Amino acid sequence: MEAEMSIEQEQVEVNSGIWQTKIAYGLPLYVYLPLITLLLIATFTGSLPDNMVGATAFLLLVAGGLVFIGDRIPIWKDWLGGGLIFALIVGAVVSYLEILPESSYGTIVGFYTTPTNMLVWCISALIAGSILSMPRAYLIKALPLYIPSIIGGLLFSAIFAFVGGSLTGFGGIRAILTVVNPILGGGLGAGAIPMSEIYAGATGLPFDDVFSLLIPAVVLGNISAIIIGSMSNKLGEMMPSLTGDGVLMPEERWMPEGGIKEIVVKLTDETIVQGWAIAASLLVIGYMLEDLIPIHYFAIMIVLTALIKILDVLPDEVEQSAGHFYKFVATGFYGPLLLGIGLEHFQLDVLLETITPTYLLLAFLTVLGASLGAAIIGSFFGLYHIESALTGGLCMANMGGSGDIAVLAGAKRMKLMPFAQISSRIGGALMLLFGQLAITIWAQFL
Repeated sequence: MEAEMSIEQEQVEVNSGIWQTKIAYGLPLYVYLPLITLLLIATFTGSLPDNMVGATAFLLLVAGGLVFIGDRIPIWKDWLGGGLIFALIVGAVVSYLEILPESSYGTIVGFYTTPTNMLVWCISALIAGSILSMPRAYLIKALPLYIPSIIGGLLFSAIFAFVGGSLTGFGGIRAILTVVNPILGGGLGAGAIPMSEIYAGATGLPFDDVFSLLIPAVVLGNISAIIIGSMSNKLGEMMPSLTGDGVLMPEERWMPEGGIKEIVVKLTDETIVQGWAIAASLLVIGYMLEDLIPIHYFAIMIVLTALIKILDVLPDEVEQSAGHFYKFVATGFYGPLLLGIGLEHFQLDVLLETITPTYLLLAFLTVLGASLGAAIIGSFFGLYHIESALTGGLCMANMGGSGDIAVLAGAKRMKLMPFAQISSRIGGALMLLFGQLAITIWAQFL
């Protein structure tokens, strides 16, 4: 009898209080703790499977715990992006301090980047799901009015950096060449790397020297964009008139007479897989067409998906299945994705080596100018200030796809991903053209 009472008492203790706290994806603490403990033992003893299983186990469990913690840190949770950005920063610190064993690090990053590339998988889900599941009338009205906000962000950032560079003695033209252009160039692979090649070809300088000159701006711009994006969410809570809570323009500007017919798709075992198939197929088409069209495959995918939506090609059920897949990725993989970005792309060593008060000021002015310019010009075309600033400005100023996710996650507006990708890809391509023109004219200022 006493043994039975003891067992019952232990069961009550487990099923009450702190042990029932939901840590990650609904896992209670008494389940999460043994799992994370065993995972860390496997990670640091070289027993982590060198495949998708080992990588996802680490990313899901570690990121889940970090998001839980970050969402409860005072000030941070309200102003600096909460748990998702906390996972990003911790990932960067872990990478900088080389805490993970080399074999485990390679397994984890290999799933996040190549050859598996979870980053591309997640972005394809966001693009396909958010475009196909949005009201058709909204897409038709919003897209043409969005482009001016990008141009506004470019102009204001150049003006802010030129004035700041001139006043600090850094040089206005030099600030545009070495700070504005790389920050607004669309990240590393599609921005800083090809821009370094353009600069090296025009000046005769070694590529490595030019790249080392531009990369700090990309890193600082990304950090500034994440911080300003996170603060934008708080600003929207304080001043609701400035935001559409993830919608780019007021409803009365796009809502057709009689309203939108609500489409309800029952979630079944096949729904998410169906959406997954649609998203993956659209991305593959983007890859194929990139050989024929000289723009990034994400940009091609956006245009293709938008055309499919506008032309009403797919059945409603298929479109909404893509939306369900997008929600699945959002629920399970935002945290792991941000952790992976921190581990692989957030280069604290480069940042610490090159940062100076003047350089930091110019990077911040560039990002601030981009956000304000996009907000102001976008508002003239009927867009909400904060959504326009986030997509047309801050998503021009971050590190491409990974930066878009970090900025929108911190701002809690991930549904804006299609517009963010337009800024990162098409806007970034425009910056490469501008960079070619600028270095041809002002090479002596580099």
